[in-house]
Amino acid sequence: MATTGTDEVIDMFAMSLDGFIARDDGTFDWLDNFPADDDYDFSAFMDSLSGIVMGRATYDVVRRHDEWAYARYPCLVATSRPLDNPPESVEALAGSPAELLDNLRARGATGRIWLFGGGDLARQFMDAGLLDTIQIGTIPEILGSGIPAFGGKQGDRWLDLAFAKPLANGAVHAQYRVRR
Repeated sequence: MATTGTDEVIDMFAMSLDGFIARDDGTFDWLDNFPADDDYDFSAFMDSLSGIVMGRATYDVVRRHDEWAYARYPCLVATSRPLDNPPESVEALAGSPAELLDNLRARGATGRIWLFGGGDLARQFMDAGLLDTIQIGTIPEILGSGIPAFGGKQGDRWLDLAFAKPLANGAVHAQYRVRR
């Protein structure tokens, strides 16, 4: 997997100051009241994508909303369970990170792939040497418990900082390159 900006696999997410990406039930409603910051430019990030690998728990939470905001991308849900009435661009697949990426590439994802899911999914891609970049918005809110940003127990990993900048809303936007 190339590690250039256009072919990279990126795990981009927001987390609380105490390291949680969602509440214990998988919801991330705590982000709803946090003011957006134009410097983060989420729409430019979305425009840079060519496909999405989504964790099953994340997919289930996102599908609770009426609108499917990811219709323009081939999307793969990493799961062994069938999906009920998935949107047209969505498929389910149980496989290795390489198999997931091969599926997306075969479906037209020729550039940047977003890992949109929990820490377990990111850890699998890191273990396989297929995660290039981690981009985090650290939100100055303490949840106390929830789903940890990087899943369960794992070995030490050192990442290389590409940038970090404070945002006007109190968050910190940082990007790291994953060492191979």
